[in-house]
Amino acid sequence: MPGDWAHPWQFALVVYAVLAPLPPVVGFSRFVEGSGYVTVVGVTTAVVALPLMLHHRRAAFTRAAALGGAVLVPWIFVGSLIGMWTFAWSVPLMWAAAAADPRRRPVVAPVLFAVGTLLAVAIVALPGFWWQR
Repeated sequence: MPGDWAHPWQFALVVYAVLAPLPPVVGFSRFVEGSGYVTVVGVTTAVVALPLMLHHRRAAFTRAAALGGAVLVPWIFVGSLIGMWTFAWSVPLMWAAAAADPRRRPVVAPVLFAVGTLLAVAIVALPGFWWQR
């Protein structure tokens, strides 16, 4: 039933959470040697992308986005020396995706979607942003 699917705004916010860290990850990769970095980035990206595979069940999508963000917080601190800090902005995007369902929160959802979109655009598009130092 389509009414039970995750809303497109929620889906888009998780897509932003997956794609936004990729420019800084690629930029940071020049400081890391070995294939272990690619594996760690791949696993981290898979955790961030997990809700996308559950988009057909709204409750599972919401839980996966909220839990994925919560798991990512300690992982960012543990993996900060190998560049996992680049996924720090994925956490608020995932948490926003968990709450950005206009069918349940008609006032908050558009605000979360707009703020999440602006955050993703700032991460990717603004020259001289935090990863380019």
